[in-house]
Amino acid sequence: MLAIRTSSDPITAARVTADLHGLPTGRLIARDTAAHIFTADVYELRAWINALGGFVTRQRAGGAVTLWTLHTHTEPRSDGSTTAVLVHALSLADEDIHPDITEAVA
Repeated sequence: MLAIRTSSDPITAARVTADLHGLPTGRLIARDTAAHIFTADVYELRAWINALGGFVTRQRAGGAVTLWTLHTHTEPRSDGSTTAVLVHALSLADEDIHPDITEAVA
């Protein structure tokens, strides 16, 4: 992995990692020490999985909707530290989901 120099601010750190890999960011907010990225769909979530790895959780989000969340982290900074990144996407409960996502479910 490439060590990068960036802020420990979660939003800045997530944006730098997204830019480095050409990943979509959608809506981005910080909560505590983690960055939360709300993507447009599961295809954008898949791009994050393929670039950074991690594990996925899923839960019902009401009605026939499922919330998929990738738990990953930014590229390491020059001091070796990383920032937690949670990438979220919604799908219909009966929607076909790519195996890259379903196989990453913890």
